[in-house]
Amino acid sequence: MGRKLPPLWLSVSALTAGITAAFGVARWINHFATDPYEEDFRLYYVAAKIGLNYGWSHIYDLDLERRLSSVFPAPGNVIDSMHNYVTPEPMAWLLVPFTPLSVPVGFLLWTVLSLLLLIGAWLLVCPGKGLARITLLLIALAIWPMHYTFWLGQTAALSIALLALTWWLLEREHWSLAGVALSVAVFLKPQLVLLLPIALLVSGRWRPVVAFAVSSAVLGGASLALMGAHGIASYQSSVAYTSTNLIHSVMTYAWFGRGSVATTIELTLGAVALALAWFRRDRMDIVFALGIVGSTASASYLHEYDPAVFVVPAWILLRARLSLPQGLWLLLGVLAAQLIAIAIFRPMLVWEAGWILLLGAEPWLLRNFQFAAPFRRAAEAH
Repeated sequence: MGRKLPPLWLSVSALTAGITAAFGVARWINHFATDPYEEDFRLYYVAAKIGLNYGWSHIYDLDLERRLSSVFPAPGNVIDSMHNYVTPEPMAWLLVPFTPLSVPVGFLLWTVLSLLLLIGAWLLVCPGKGLARITLLLIALAIWPMHYTFWLGQTAALSIALLALTWWLLEREHWSLAGVALSVAVFLKPQLVLLLPIALLVSGRWRPVVAFAVSSAVLGGASLALMGAHGIASYQSSVAYTSTNLIHSVMTYAWFGRGSVATTIELTLGAVALALAWFRRDRMDIVFALGIVGSTASASYLHEYDPAVFVVPAWILLRARLSLPQGLWLLLGVLAAQLIAIAIFRPMLVWEAGWILLLGAEPWLLRNFQFAAPFRRAAEAH
């Protein structure tokens, strides 16, 4: 007998995601051909150049950023409240090998590296086999936040790879290495993972947290030593300047009321996520997911590409049997992610808050609302 064809729903999903991802690649190529300087990679590159030529205590100096960017063609030479370097210092260290290259060549290589990191994360933690597994990668590439992170040369793929590596190491009880990987992830993009070590700690998994604390002390100490008093003051000034631009809170709960309203919502969601991490401490996959989603939900600085990080907890959860409500909620998350492309942000925020609650309820949901067996068998077989 010949091999059975995959079910129609899986084939349609793969085709739809593949077409969307291909459209994103074509759009990126057009962007690269016309505006290779107008992206965030340029800011990391300039910061690394400043560190090498003027000292690491000057990487947050706006005047130096403007001076080094002035040689680039417009509009990729702008330094303002939307375009400046406020990322933690280790990101600039990572860009040092790219500084002998031009910005376009560096951007191209960074994009290829980011794609390889995403594929590596997929290989480490994504479940399934055959077409079902490939479809999950295509969906990750097709969602708007992931497309936009590649468009800008952002660091989300690096964060995704580090989180996938952290999970892979935790599964194998390599506690120290997991803590080191998590520490690097926090120092590169803290708003995506800041609560994850706390979630691990409250769930009783203290060994990786000890390694995380030691690694963070080393990274933090090195950063502070290189920055010095001038660098710290420049960083504070740059953050204050950047915070005047509301674009940097576009994926936060500021949409429901700025100031105390947003802060109350964010702190509440973070606290709920940590409480549920303790409550579901017997399920490390749920603890891990709550640590990530709780971090983004409680962040006050988040952009439209940052929800790309949700592919990691989604892949990890799919490794186990999911309840029907959980599976449907993940599908709704794909829709909410695509709505960001047309500047509809609130559905993703509502979805994010709902996911925290559903993660806490998942064991109960699984006992009472299971996926239909034919769908589960089809996904596992293809």
